[in-house]
Amino acid sequence: MAIILQITGFKKSGKTTLTNCFVQQLKAQDYTVAVIKHDAHAFTIDQPGTDSHSFRESGADIVALSSSSQHAIMVDQGITLQNMIAQLPPTDVILIEGYKEAPFPKIVMVRDGEDITTLESLPGIHTMATLRDNLPANILKISTQAAQVALCQMIIEEFLQ
Repeated sequence: MAIILQITGFKKSGKTTLTNCFVQQLKAQDYTVAVIKHDAHAFTIDQPGTDSHSFRESGADIVALSSSSQHAIMVDQGITLQNMIAQLPPTDVILIEGYKEAPFPKIVMVRDGEDITTLESLPGIHTMATLRDNLPANILKISTQAAQVALCQMIIEEFLQ
């Protein structure tokens, strides 16, 4: 059973920076890692001018691409977080970027006092952190790469070792 951790917060708060730090630190310790990213907007994974894009434009409900090194299945239908997790191949750790209301242990990245007030009641908060200056002392400042790595290592030790 995979360990599931969330990194959440508002746009430009440092979620992706911290998620990448976690991936790098976990991979350096030989863990298998999956990342699920929530996109609140419609996104396009396929590009105009490709064969697969033409299949979708022609009306295909599902288009699958595969090569010797990777594959993707594109379905014109949303999916719940729980179903996405259930469909992942076995892995040691699942990192979830976003999905603020999900019940998993989370690091909440904040930019300012308004973010703190808005997000402090989310379920499962483990740590509130920031890349910025001038926030209250109870918000962990991780503006340097060393501080980010230290937080990642602390969480890895707590949840995985």
